[in-house]
Amino acid sequence: MTTARTRATMRLLATFESLLAASAVYGGIALIAGAPGFTMPVEWLAPLGLTSWALPGVALVLVVGGSLAAASVFAWRIDFRAPIAALAACAVLTGWLAIQFGVLGVRAPVQWVTVALLVVLLGLALLARHRLGSS
Repeated sequence: MTTARTRATMRLLATFESLLAASAVYGGIALIAGAPGFTMPVEWLAPLGLTSWALPGVALVLVVGGSLAAASVFAWRIDFRAPIAALAACAVLTGWLAIQFGVLGVRAPVQWVTVALLVVLLGLALLARHRLGSS
């Protein structure tokens, strides 16, 4: 049986993951479509051998958005695997940011916002792990 605090923590984790997943999907689609505010020089992709932002957009939707969406399902269900799924999503997002910083460098404030959101997600995942372990 889970406590009210555990349920509240899991709902907070699920909501946060859902919002991050939706943001990743939105950002990925905007990259693919070349939406205003999401157009960046293709030259930045030269180290990867890419000539458009479509593939990074697809990766953002499927890899980042998908991992966060999957993790949110576990959290919404208050499944004991939710913290592990959240930590896995943190690892995916960390990899995404590492590639960004390594290949593109620091180009936009949204990169630092994403780092901050990653830290919050990590904290929520660890809190959920603690709460599930003690309920």
